[in-house]
Amino acid sequence: MLPTRDASHRRHVSRRIRAVIDSGGPTIVFQPIVRAVDGATIVFQPIVRAVDGAIEGYEALSRFPEGGGTTERWFADAVCCGLGAALDTSAVMNALKESAQLPHGSFLAVNLCAATLLADFSLVGHLVEFGQKRHLIVEITEHATIDDEVGVLAVLAELRRGGVDIAVDDVGSGYAGLRHLVLLEPDVIKLDAFVVHGMRENRIKMVVAELILEFARKTGARCVFEGIETDDDLEVATSIGADLLQGYRLGRPAAMHQFTRD
Repeated sequence: MLPTRDASHRRHVSRRIRAVIDSGGPTIVFQPIVRAVDGATIVFQPIVRAVDGAIEGYEALSRFPEGGGTTERWFADAVCCGLGAALDTSAVMNALKESAQLPHGSFLAVNLCAATLLADFSLVGHLVEFGQKRHLIVEITEHATIDDEVGVLAVLAELRRGGVDIAVDDVGSGYAGLRHLVLLEPDVIKLDAFVVHGMRENRIKMVVAELILEFARKTGARCVFEGIETDDDLEVATSIGADLLQGYRLGRPAAMHQFTRD
């Protein structure tokens, strides 16, 4: 959180975030990380099928210039400055644009806070339009409770009618708990890296992973295991029935040109 007592720092952070938005949004990487010089960068990280290791899709991730903290800090600061929806929207629009050269038939996953969908309904139209050309998954990433549940559900219904799938991100961490699973009825469930990493050595993590997988099976959702970093993570996730896998062991985030170059 930004310290409320330091108004000059707040103004500085607000100007820095506004500069990124005005420069066209964060740089997008599709999972090696490309650092932006003037603005932020989008990178893309592969998501693979557990059954055969084939890449099925890519998650778009934002990367920001040095000196402003982690990606999470940038977005948290933007919310504190009243720029959360603007930064969120610029990142997603940049990801949609940058993803044009991704392999044909692969899906694209983008992260959005529910509040952003309510703040900018034109964004919903862009997402639906994009979803007509490429399979799109909107990952709902929450760092707080959803205030307007009725409004959010109406927007998600509109996205689904347009062929867009909904995912709940970071399940097992923070606010992505049972309430969101029940409320949002996701098409995709992303199990947080905290649970996935080291499952073999931690009985509780293993039980949680198996329960989430069972929930996914019974509700018709697919389950992505995030944070696959080691051979052991890969072996355990595959053996207990994960549908999709994501993590450094399988592919690091990278700029678009690193996926399309010969």
